[in-house]
Amino acid sequence: MTSTIATPSAGTWAASARGAAIVRILFGALWGIDAALKWMPGFVHGQTLADELGGAADVQLPLEHQWLQLWNTVGLANPSFFAHAIAVVETVVAVLVIAGLFTRTALIAAALLAAGIWTGAEGMHLPWFRPGQTDLGPSVGYIFAALGLLFAGSARVWSVDALIARRRG
Repeated sequence: MTSTIATPSAGTWAASARGAAIVRILFGALWGIDAALKWMPGFVHGQTLADELGGAADVQLPLEHQWLQLWNTVGLANPSFFAHAIAVVETVVAVLVIAGLFTRTALIAAALLAAGIWTGAEGMHLPWFRPGQTDLGPSVGYIFAALGLLFAGSARVWSVDALIARRRG
């Protein structure tokens, strides 16, 4: 008995590539909105960092508590510099993901940045079973979205990467 594995047709591949590209562009726009919010005066001048990085007291797990304390110390050592650095990185990620330029690197950076935000500023939304807890926070979704787009090959069409690859032959 023989079995055959169905291979997608060219039309199916093209539709899949376009769908992944649309999601990549929308994901980049989402990062762009996040970046725009980081450029607001309250954040970029470091005025809100103490509140955003101050969740360590609520977390009793020693390793996570120390991790949060580390980011609190780093961020509050020079709040304006730290805030500007985050704003710049988010802006660069947004532009690169939308344009599809250095897409693999940009999506890996997006996943790592989201992981840093989720484990740092959001404190993984610990403790998880407190009254009113309804989710793990938005950044964990960003991690999986970035990795999904990376593995979906979202830069195959409608991207600078695809244009460069076609010109190289």
